[in-house]
Amino acid sequence: MGRRRPGAEVPDLSGLTVTAAEDAVLDAGLLPRRVAQGSDVPCARCQDGTVVCGQRPRPHARMAAGNRVCFWCAPTGDDPPDDGRGGSRVPRGPRPLSPTGSKPF
Repeated sequence: MGRRRPGAEVPDLSGLTVTAAEDAVLDAGLLPRRVAQGSDVPCARCQDGTVVCGQRPRPHARMAAGNRVCFWCAPTGDDPPDDGRGGSRVPRGPRPLSPTGSKPF
C-alpha cells in the first residue's frame, strides 16, 4: 500500500494582504504561489500593498499537504497605478499648498 500524505484544507485568501495570504497557506501545510491573473505565470507585481482578489483551488477545498495554492492580487486603491507613467488619474482631493497648512487665495 502506498503512503498518503494527510489532507489539508485550502484557506480563504480573498481580501488578505499578500504577506498574510502566504502565511495562511503555509500554516495550512500548503505552498503559496503568486501568479498573474488568469495564468500560471509568476507575478512580481504583487507586493505588500496589494490584496488577494482570487485563488485556485477554491477556499475550503481539500488537497494533499505540500501542493500549491495559486492566488492573484489587485492594488488596494491607495497606491498609484504602476503603468510606467506615474501619478494617478483620479484626483486625490484638496491638499495644502503652502507650508502654513492652508491653500493660498
